[in-house]
Amino acid sequence: MAEFTPENTSPSPEEQELSKQLSQEFQELETERHNWESYWQDIAEHMIPRRADFNASYAPGEKRRNKIFEGTAVRALTRFASGLHNTLTNAQTSWFQLTVPRPLMQDRDVQLWLEESQRLVIEVFNRPISNFHPASHEFYLDLGAFGTGVMMIYDEPGQGPMFRTFHLGECFLQMNHLGRVDTVYRKFEHSAKALVEQFGIEVLPESVSKSYMEGNPYKKFSCLHVVKPRKDRNFGEAGSMNMPWMSVYMLHDQKRILSVSGYDQFPYVCSRWERQAQEIYGRGPGIEALADGRMLNKMEELGLKSLAKMVDPPLLVPDDGFLSPIRTTPGGLNYFRAGLGPNDRIMPLETRGRPDLNEAKMGQVRDAINRSFYLDLLELPGPTAPDGDVLRFSATEIMQRQRDRLSVLGPIVSRQEVEFLGPLVDRTLTIMVKNQMLPPPPEVLIEADFQVEYTNPVGIAQRAGEMTSVSALIQFLTPMAQIDPSVLRRIDPARVATIAAEILRVPPSVFKTEEEFAAEMEAEAQQMAVNTQ
Repeated sequence: MAEFTPENTSPSPEEQELSKQLSQEFQELETERHNWESYWQDIAEHMIPRRADFNASYAPGEKRRNKIFEGTAVRALTRFASGLHNTLTNAQTSWFQLTVPRPLMQDRDVQLWLEESQRLVIEVFNRPISNFHPASHEFYLDLGAFGTGVMMIYDEPGQGPMFRTFHLGECFLQMNHLGRVDTVYRKFEHSAKALVEQFGIEVLPESVSKSYMEGNPYKKFSCLHVVKPRKDRNFGEAGSMNMPWMSVYMLHDQKRILSVSGYDQFPYVCSRWERQAQEIYGRGPGIEALADGRMLNKMEELGLKSLAKMVDPPLLVPDDGFLSPIRTTPGGLNYFRAGLGPNDRIMPLETRGRPDLNEAKMGQVRDAINRSFYLDLLELPGPTAPDGDVLRFSATEIMQRQRDRLSVLGPIVSRQEVEFLGPLVDRTLTIMVKNQMLPPPPEVLIEADFQVEYTNPVGIAQRAGEMTSVSALIQFLTPMAQIDPSVLRRIDPARVATIAAEILRVPPSVFKTEEEFAAEMEAEAQQMAVNTQ
């Protein structure tokens, strides 16, 4: 299909055919996602109300917390997103390493170039203009609540990678035969002003251009952005129409194509927390915690009513002898006929409620919600005693307990490495190379394939067993060395240091090269020879 630019007059046949095809595909995706929307709406209304736009519409600034009486689930989701962010993409640590095949890793220039490139990529993630950390926090919120997160990585001219997380309510996904998301239909609203700024007034239909020119530039129009694999392309030819991924913007209601272009690489990062084989969208901790969250809200509502009855109980009033109205305000005076019996008076109706039992059960439900969001693994306050006091441990024991807890998260985090972290770093590196934001690589790396190894606490915890074994061996052999000093000679300290540096992901520049180390040892030997003369 040839590239075209729609005009204000009438759509071309190619445009009509493409818009018809995309509209039909979008309708199928809408139908396929319909069952999820009520589920997500329920989760959002109880855990993240600002995202509750799946099958309900709210005016800007309208109250959204009408169904929330108790905020444990809301806070647990926020803490989950923060904990996952600190674990996987912490701004204060280098959470990944660039590597190449092992023979190339022996080259000192290669080591230093990879270290410098990694530092530059981390700087891109951490700079405020890239918007990575706010976008990733939103991504983790969606991942925890709905089980699916969608982030787009833009190639902004002159600035490099830019990150933005889209509301799941806007995004309609489809997978390839490998189970990876490769198609995104995003439905959103744009003002006439934004459409003119993005596409130019000459390609917009009369309804949009007229609104913009006649003083109503902020009128909203329903738009559709489609990114999908391009099938009808000529391999080997350059140009936006031959890129592997098609990018189409269109006015949804009017079925009018605004632009057709493409991407060299899939620009979206779409990850699922857990996924059943037959389903496209994921299931997150929010689905598990939904029943407990709804129950906790109901218990809080009933508890407040019970407490109100105890604080301001209903009254038993004789049907005769009192002058209405009955005044229950502080200092209120109620007049009655003299001579009434001692029991003929106003008295409270004892409900014999037990708010303490309700509060005890609510505490159990709160703990269940926190465990549903893995807060017992992502946070480490320490175990508590029966009286609620936090037990005290040594720093070594705390580190061991933290490794044990993080190891449990290993299988869960592995999916995020495949669906989120891997494509995230790959797309960012590609954009940085394209914009010449990395130093020129050594010649031996021009044809090399890069790999990404993650250095988050979970990955380190999974390999910590190797260091523990070496440390236990040294502790075991130390007393025996008093009998036979030669036993410690079987250990290669230099090899131990190399393994420890590899497990802890120590930067290569920390270690001396083999040549530098050999020259230093030779100089020390010569100095000792001079001193002994």
